[in-house]
This record gives sequence, C-alpha cells and structure tokens, in this order.
Amino acid sequence: MNICLVGYGKSNKSLLKFLIDQAHNITVSNNSPFNEETKKYFKENNVIFEEKHGDLLKNTQLAIMSPGVSPESIAGKIVLENNINYTTEIEYSWSFIKGQNPNSIFIGVTGTNGKTTTTTLINHIIQESDYSSMTCGNIGKPLIELPTNLNFYVVEVSSFQMFWSKKFFPEISIILNLAPDHLNWHRSIEEYYNSKLIMAERTLASGGLVLLNKSIKTNNSSERILFFDKEFIKNNILNYKNISIKIENDFLNMEIYKENTVAAILTTLNLNIPNSIIQEAIKTYSPEKHRLEFCGKINNINFYDDSKATNVHAAYNAYLSFRNKDYIAILSGEPKNEDMSQLIEELNKNSIAVFVCGDMKKEVKKYNYSKKFYFEENLKDIVKKALNFNTKNVVLSPAGASYDLYKNYIERGNDFKKFIKELRE
Repeated sequence: MNICLVGYGKSNKSLLKFLIDQAHNITVSNNSPFNEETKKYFKENNVIFEEKHGDLLKNTQLAIMSPGVSPESIAGKIVLENNINYTTEIEYSWSFIKGQNPNSIFIGVTGTNGKTTTTTLINHIIQESDYSSMTCGNIGKPLIELPTNLNFYVVEVSSFQMFWSKKFFPEISIILNLAPDHLNWHRSIEEYYNSKLIMAERTLASGGLVLLNKSIKTNNSSERILFFDKEFIKNNILNYKNISIKIENDFLNMEIYKENTVAAILTTLNLNIPNSIIQEAIKTYSPEKHRLEFCGKINNINFYDDSKATNVHAAYNAYLSFRNKDYIAILSGEPKNEDMSQLIEELNKNSIAVFVCGDMKKEVKKYNYSKKFYFEENLKDIVKKALNFNTKNVVLSPAGASYDLYKNYIERGNDFKKFIKELRE
C-alpha cells in the first residue's frame, strides 16, 4: 500500500520506522524543510518526501495525519477535498496491536482538562496490581513503540487525534469534562466537542464501558454509561456503592484534581482491582511536572507551576483551588479565542493581585479588570515584583498557549522555576 505520513512530528517519526520494517511504500509530506540528517535517513530507506504539501499527498492511498494538522490547513484541505483515506498513528498502531494481542484492553482518556493526571493515575494503580500497563498517545511514547503483549494500554487522546480517526475505540472511554479550547484548530465548538464524544459513542457501540462526567448532557440511557463527578469524594474519602477509599494524597485532594481521582478510581474498580491496592497506590502517586507543581518557597511565599493550564477552563479551576488562601495569579501566553469573563471575575474577587504578560495582555484588556491587574513584560519581572506583596502563594496558571514567548509549556514552566531558584539563592 502507498502510505503518506502527513507532517513529521514525534508520532509519525516513530511510525515511519515501523512502516519501513513492514516494507510498505512510504512517502512523507511536510510543510517545512527537513534538516540534512533527516534527508539522509529518508534516502537510506528509500523514502520519497516533499517539503511542501502537493503531489505526494494528493496521490496517496492512505494519509496518516499528524495531530497538529488541522482541517483548515493546506494538508487538511487536500485530504478532505480529494476524499483521501486518512487515519492517525494511534489508530494505525491500535489496529496492529489488537491484531497481535486481541485480549488487550485499551482505556481512552479524553476531555478538555485533567487528561494526563487521570491517565497516569490509572496507569500507576494498574502497575501496582498484577497487570502490565503503559501510558501512550498524547503523553509518553507513541503507541507504535509500546510492546504488543501488555494487559492494558492507557491512552491519553486529544481531539486532534480523534478528528482524524475513523475506527479507533477503547474498551473503556473516559470523558472528563468539556469546555471551549483549541478553537484556533477546530472549525467550531461543536466540532471540538464531537471529536471528544465520538470516542465514547464508538465504545458503547462495541459493548464497552463509558465513564462520563455528570455535567455532560446525553440522551443515551445505556446501562454501560457510568456518570461521575467530584462529589463522589467527601472529607477525603471516595464512596462508591459499598466501597470506601481514603484519598491520602495532598495533590489529588486539591479541588481541581478530584474529578480526575474519581474517574481513575472508578475505572480501576471496574477492572476488578482490589480497593486495598487502589488505596495504597493513591498514597504513592506523584503528579507529572507543570501541573500545580510546588516549586519552592521565598520569604514564606509558596510558588506553584501550573504551566500546563493552557486554556481558560484549566486556569479557572486551578485558581478555585486557592480561594481563601491568599494568592497572586499569573496569566500569560497566546489566547485561544475563549471567553475569559468568568476567570477575570474570579481573579477580581479572590486574588491579592494578577500579573499578566505576553500576548495575554491584549486579551485581558478586553475585559472589565480591576486595579489588582498589573501588566509586565516577562515572567522574570513578575516573580521579582510578586515578592513585594503580602501573600502566601504565587500561582502560574497562564490560561494561554506558550508560543508567544516559549517553545512549549514545559519550557515556560522550567523558566518560571529557574527564576524562583535564582532569587532563592
């Protein structure tokens, strides 16, 4: 089969190695130049490429789309307007693994916020049991790099990946929440939401289990939909049917992460993992970096790096966790065409001060902000000036993508932590 990899990001790079070994006829279509090392690799493996989307893409039998390729991009339009068959690395790899290991169980986690915490917590609990499991998809390694003999594959799935997939369905689908995001990629809010919900619909159609946040409305009355919300946890104890599980983990007891904890526990209980193992695994779980990560103290002020909060919904929920706790908020980054009014109102009412930098400055100025708001040039200046306030916490939960000032949210978070370390020393 003639297969064209559209875009050459992390997942398609890994898939190319696999496809070469499978002796397929592979081409690569990109919209930017390749470096000499990559060109040499292509030549050594007889891979034809183009650095501007064109004939290679138009004449392929199957396009494997990188998640970053939007339907409104040049490549997206070529594929859709020419009715070219398409898929994604996740879907292609899932199909291959299921062929090799039909008894494997896939757990798909999607939603606007909290995907990584939920995915890694589920995986951590499973690994504390007698089963084998790994995370993949939107975090960690691409699925194609994982062994084919695992019991469970816990997949963080983005709306981009689902948009370009036609068949992929996990045995268990988890929809954490829905809020406006990625409207600079999707053509409408409906398309964005549907790209999330289609995974659950396919799971139900195949006889699987769906965990659905109670806030998401559905007309489906299937008994295989398990509704959940953070109210399952009261006084740091989760109650479900006749089971009680203590949540002995400060991070997971933060308000913003309670629904993730509920989803992970309900999922693993439905895998028949004993509640005693789940409770012990909760104790030892450590979050991924840049998710309300405590990153130091200066003059008795706690600093938190939540650089992963790249949309308004994530930032709003992060700041809710600091209500009545004396905090300074930091907003930054590229806006995503979202309504910020609820977030601005929350910060007007409950923060000590709000510092804003990057492209976010122009966006915030569209709203009715108070005298608590200060507009600065960069994070370094903000960290210094925050020390002049009488506060207990400084929280970077930016509500925007990082691309105005940084390569990604990781670089932004690391820079924030570096400034804190420099000032502390």
